[in-house]
Parts: sequence; structure tokens; C-alpha cells
Amino acid sequence: MSRPRNVLWLNTDQQMTANRPGAAHELPLQRKLAARGMNFRRAYTALPICSPARASMLTGRYPHNHGLTENDGRFGGRTGLGESNTLVTDPLLAEGYRCAWFGKWHLHRKLDARAFGFEGYAPADYAYPYASAEYRAYLERNALPDPIARIELSGESGTPPGTPVALTRSEDWFDFEAGSAILEGPAETHEAFFVAELAERWLRDAGDGPFFMRVDTWGPHPPYLVGAPFAGMFAELDSAASPNLVSDLKARPAHHAAYRDYWQETLGDKARDFALLSRRALQLAALCEAALVRLLDVLDEGGRTDDTIVVFTADHGDAVASNGGAMNKGGLMVEETLRIPMLIAGPGIAPGLNDSLVCNIDLAPTLLDLCGITAHEMDGTSLCPLLWRTGPLPRDGLMTEHYGLKIPLWQRAFHKGHWKLVVQEDGFTELYDLACDAAEMNNLANNVTHAGTLRDMRDGLAKALASYGDNSAPAMAFRDAVLAGPVPSPRQHPE
Repeated sequence: MSRPRNVLWLNTDQQMTANRPGAAHELPLQRKLAARGMNFRRAYTALPICSPARASMLTGRYPHNHGLTENDGRFGGRTGLGESNTLVTDPLLAEGYRCAWFGKWHLHRKLDARAFGFEGYAPADYAYPYASAEYRAYLERNALPDPIARIELSGESGTPPGTPVALTRSEDWFDFEAGSAILEGPAETHEAFFVAELAERWLRDAGDGPFFMRVDTWGPHPPYLVGAPFAGMFAELDSAASPNLVSDLKARPAHHAAYRDYWQETLGDKARDFALLSRRALQLAALCEAALVRLLDVLDEGGRTDDTIVVFTADHGDAVASNGGAMNKGGLMVEETLRIPMLIAGPGIAPGLNDSLVCNIDLAPTLLDLCGITAHEMDGTSLCPLLWRTGPLPRDGLMTEHYGLKIPLWQRAFHKGHWKLVVQEDGFTELYDLACDAAEMNNLANNVTHAGTLRDMRDGLAKALASYGDNSAPAMAFRDAVLAGPVPSPRQHPE
């Protein structure tokens, strides 16, 4: 089998996947890649917040190993990816690859992508593209007007609906994080089209040598900014809300209800607001994919499709309109935040669906394997046996992790078959049968009928913690408790 030389990695931020009506059937990039490659329908993020997930994709390691466990260091953690980490691009650079990154970086508060060996445009920290000189040049190059966002739902800011916001002059746009707005003017003024155009220009001038290019939009992370024609999509859906939007959360950890209460107080009438926000989230995903899919056309035009691996995924999911009335992601280890889209296309990869448990830590070893380059030690596993249909993965369950967002909270999830276990440091335990309860409405941790399953899942998680070197105090305490056996009664939800 001939090896591809190039990698085009397309990534969105916070794209909802699990338990969503219409979440993929009309999205342009997923539709096109599904016709060319493998669609992994049970793909998970290593940790469902931005910076740790992005670092896991780039290193192939869990956050507890690469060291970036939170976004902003508020709990005493790192504020950027340590330069001692080996990245997926390091062996590619050694083989003469040109490596570029366009769009959202969010991997270091002070260092941009150039400090890690990338060409392109990927400014440090979260960044604000609309105020950049590069965006101004893009508008002028394409004779586009300055973008105006007309506020529809202001979320936390309290700005009245209908207020116009000049995006190039207002860096507080992301303060409307829980809200939505209509983009007035051409869709091409959206940051997703700006990022895609920069990547397209680089790709056309890249020459004949091998390349690795990562392209990241800031959307569909809220605030949900959409314009014509995307704002009219999915009109047939009353809502793209999860089935668990209406839930009392009594069998969930206490922080789930606290998070719901915050958003219900912030957003008001959830029946109206969540229906709107969930549709806007889906529409913004369609906009971002429409921008990114143009890069596949550039590959086709340049005759490079048969020599290029294309990956599409997201850093994590979105809890909008789910779990009793949540927004964004918070510290929730739920399917809506953990599940991500993941499609891989390229030479030797036949189209098809795959329901194996996979994770974004698997992408780095997979890409090196596909390119025929020896991978360094990573936590992830090459997906080539699945892509080439030569056998299953050597994986007995999948672990994911969390350290909290608004408050510090150690949590671990473990998936095996159709079962899911979630534990947190105070002992609260959740057990779900996703085959009949995809929305996690029925916590079976206290159901004696499933005591054997709970024991097996706890044992599987303990082995994963040991295998991946998770030696944090809560992890060690959990492993000791499992070794001590028998299974203690899971902590009940406080009254």
C-alpha cells in the first residue's frame, strides 16, 4: 500500500454530536468525508474543555501526562503546553515536512504556534480574530464589509436584543458567550471563512514537498453567530435539544444541578431560549463546515487528494440544551460534552461506519502510522487496524478525565461496550447503559441487579488509571478502594 505524504487536519471548537436531532445529516464537511473515509461514531475527547483537549490531540497523551489540565491555570495548573512535550509534528519536521496552523490555537497564554514549529496564523491564548491585522487584510482583499453582529440573545452580558456590535471594534464579543446573534452581511465575513481562506492560500503555494496543516475555527463555540443562508437551516426542527433537557438531575452529582440553576437564571425562559440556541449551534456548525470543506476542493484541484490524509474532528462537545438546562460545557462528564465527530479519509481507507471506542489521543499515533513514520511513546493507539480493516483495537475500555472548570473537581469516566461509569473524588458514582439510555437519564449505580457490572467497570477504570500512570491522589485512592473490595455502596445524591 502506498503511503500518503500529506496531512490536512480540520478542527472545530465545541461541536455538538451526541443525542442531537439532525446533528450530522446536513453538515457539508461530514457528508463529504463520510463518502470518502471512515466515520467513527463513538469518538470521545480525552477531557471536555478546550486547552487540555487540544494538547491531547497534539501530543497523543492524556492531560495528566502532558500537564495541561485546565484552560487558565485558575486551580494552580499550567497556563500553557510545556515545551518538553513531543508533538505529533516533531517527527514530521525531522522528515522535512512543512507544518502550518491556521486559526484558533489556545494552547499557551504567551506563546503562539510559531514557537512550536508551525507556519501560518495561530496567535497565542484564545485570541480574537476580528480585531487582527490579518482579518483586516482579508476583508480588503475580498472587498468585504466590516461585520456587524445583531444581538439576539445576550446570555450573561444583559445587552438588549437587537443591539448591533461592530466585531472589528469590539473585543468583548466573546463576553456574549452564552448568547446568539445574527451576522449582517455576507457569510464570508465570519471568522471561519477568514481562517479557511488563509489556509487555502497557504495550501495553493505549499509546493510539492510533504505538509502537515491544521485548520481550526473558533466556532461553533458560543456565542452562536450565524447569518444567511445558514440562519435559515434546520427550520424543520422545533429544537436540536437533547432528550435530557427536561430532567430533575436527582440521580446526578450535585454540581450538575448547580450548573443547570446558573444557566436557567441567566437565560430565563428555557423552552424558548434553548430551542433557539440549539438550532443556532447546529447552524453555526454547518457554517464552519461549509468554510472548511472548501479545502477539500483545493486538494482536488491540485491533484493532491490521493496523497493526503484528511481528518475532521472537534476538541469536545457542547452541553447546550441538555442535562436539565445546561449550556457550554462546565465540569460535566456527559455524552453531550465528551462525544466528538471524528472522520478520517485518505488512500487505502474505504468509506464506512465504525462503532469502536476511540479517542482524540489516538489521532497523533494514527497519523504518524499512516505516513509510515515511527511514533514516539504515546497514550493513544493507532487506528490503522480499523482504517485498514485488519482487526480490532487492543483496548479493553476507554478512560476520559476532568479536573473541573468553574470549581476544581477530579472526575474520571470509563466506557466499555455499551456501559459507562463516572466517578468523582468524593465517591459519587454514576453507571449508565447507553444502549437503552443514551441520554443518561437512569443512573444504575445503586441498582443491585447491575452490581456485577459496576464491579467490572470499577475494575476496568482502576486498571486504566494504573496503565496510563495516573498517580494523582484521587486516582490512587480509587485504585486502593477497588483493590480492597468489595464494591462500596455508591454515594447517594444529597437531599
